[in-house]
Amino acid sequence: MPVEHSPGQTLYRRLAIAASALVIGLITLGGVVRITGSGLGCGDHWPLCDGQWFPPLDLPTLIEISHRWVAALVTAAVFALFTVAWRRHRKQRELFVPALAAAVLLVIQVLLGPVIVKLDLPPAVVIVHLLNAMVLLAVLVVAALRAGTVSAGHVEPLPRSRPSLVHLTASVGFVTIALGALTANLDAGLYCLGFPLCGGSAAPPATTLGLVQWIHRLSAFTLLGLTVTLAVRSAGWGAGARRAATTVLALALSQIAVAAFMILHLLPTSWRALHLLVGTLVWVSLVVLVYRTGRDSSLQIEPPSRGAAEPPSLITDLITLTKPRIISLLLVTTVAPMFITGHGLPSASLVFWVCVGGYLMAGGANAINMWFDRDIDDRMTRTRLRPIPAGRISPLAALLFGVSLGGLAFWTFWEMVNPLSAWLALGGLLFYVLVYTMMLKRWSPQNIVIGGAAGAFPPLVGWAAVAGSLDLAALYLFAIIFFWTPPHFWALALLKQGDYAKAGVPMMPNVHGEHWTKIQMLAYTLMLLPLTIMPSVFGALGLFYALAAAVLGGRLLWYCFKLLREAGVTPTAWKMYKYSLLYLALLFAAMGIDRALPFGHRYERSPILILDQPEVEAIGAPDGGR
Repeated sequence: MPVEHSPGQTLYRRLAIAASALVIGLITLGGVVRITGSGLGCGDHWPLCDGQWFPPLDLPTLIEISHRWVAALVTAAVFALFTVAWRRHRKQRELFVPALAAAVLLVIQVLLGPVIVKLDLPPAVVIVHLLNAMVLLAVLVVAALRAGTVSAGHVEPLPRSRPSLVHLTASVGFVTIALGALTANLDAGLYCLGFPLCGGSAAPPATTLGLVQWIHRLSAFTLLGLTVTLAVRSAGWGAGARRAATTVLALALSQIAVAAFMILHLLPTSWRALHLLVGTLVWVSLVVLVYRTGRDSSLQIEPPSRGAAEPPSLITDLITLTKPRIISLLLVTTVAPMFITGHGLPSASLVFWVCVGGYLMAGGANAINMWFDRDIDDRMTRTRLRPIPAGRISPLAALLFGVSLGGLAFWTFWEMVNPLSAWLALGGLLFYVLVYTMMLKRWSPQNIVIGGAAGAFPPLVGWAAVAGSLDLAALYLFAIIFFWTPPHFWALALLKQGDYAKAGVPMMPNVHGEHWTKIQMLAYTLMLLPLTIMPSVFGALGLFYALAAAVLGGRLLWYCFKLLREAGVTPTAWKMYKYSLLYLALLFAAMGIDRALPFGHRYERSPILILDQPEVEAIGAPDGGR
């Protein structure tokens, strides 16, 4: 049924549309002023041009004064809109508030104009001027949309919610515009030649201006990926939201094409202006999309009943696929060995890239694990609310997400760290996915014993990142996690054996009983404790670490004996599970502390070399390194 509008509301809508169109023109003209260097075409006079209303018109003056006259038209249109809103729509909040906001933003915009001229076009103020214009444009577009959806004499309630991905995409769009303005005002466009890569490399350029351009491109490609995702997800939306998502994607693709031509042809003036115009239209389409998804009833989330939780957002679900709580412990066991290799302290940038690559690789492995285990996750109480069994993310999307994270992680290690760490990290992923998840988990009660080797790869990665090689000390760290895994995980398996039985997973308590599981936990703990002391014995670590390992291990052993003495499954199992997590984190933290102490031991590289960097680089050679 068509929406009926009052005559005043029709006028309001026409004024909002006219003001929006004028602001788009104003932003584009402002870009032309910036690109052609015409910002001082009227000298330092404002609002007059060289002291005149109608000066002689050379090209720079014509461009600058055209910008000012369009600004005057925008001012007239916005204040006309505010006047209509004040006289006829003061009780309609959805119409009055945008008009008021537009008037306030316009005043700010007008005040910024003379500041820019008087200060000879400082980049920071010019960027703020542009971003304020973009916000003004968004407000005017919302005003026009609201006038088209609010029936005469009726105040439509504000929407309850919008998809989080839409909000994220709009935010990334605004950030991309800001980065584009920074790139333009710092004249950084030619410091990152080539497209889509920067000088043929995906790595950040060494120069500051090149880095600015590189970050802008990264933001733009992120925006493109988000718009593609939105277009795919919009299949089940209402017609208005679906059209808006498709429009955003089409404009984003056009913007990337314009950017490619512009860069490959060394920034011709006309294409730079077109780039700004298309970017502004992308922003308008994002504002429309945010509005349409908020009004589309098929996207509304019902108010939760008392005690019920809101469905997680897409971003939350993607993070859940990576199992961040598990990864936090893996990163501790990755970073701590970096400080004890005997090659000096690692740089902050190296630690950063190892953490980024480590999270991506482990997150990719976990996402692929959830994809493969989606059938048994659906049967287990502990896991049935995960994104895939709950139906919030499709299995194919989760698999592609996991593989993409793994690929990105491998590139990160290879380019930002070294090839040996890249191959080791990939080896951990493949062992976890192929050996543990696909082969052992469903077929053998020794699944967690052998599969635990996957979780023991992080210390090797951290060690190799700094040393460029592996030696005996690194293997001891691998062995510590390998023997820690069974008592740690079987404590949880005792508590969740009913779930595992329902899912058909042959965990040790289900196959051999609780008592035998407790004996096995004690046996592995007794093998673990001497291993934790060995790094101090052969000189990798000192006295502080040895004392810490003995105290921490003693507590773990106490839990094993206590659990064995108790019949059945008691709260001690849960306490031991939680302590085992803390135990491993503190044990590896003690390694770093021991190395940092003034009296700490300084490890000398072991004469027993397991694997060195040149050998790994040969793996990738076309002739196999022969």
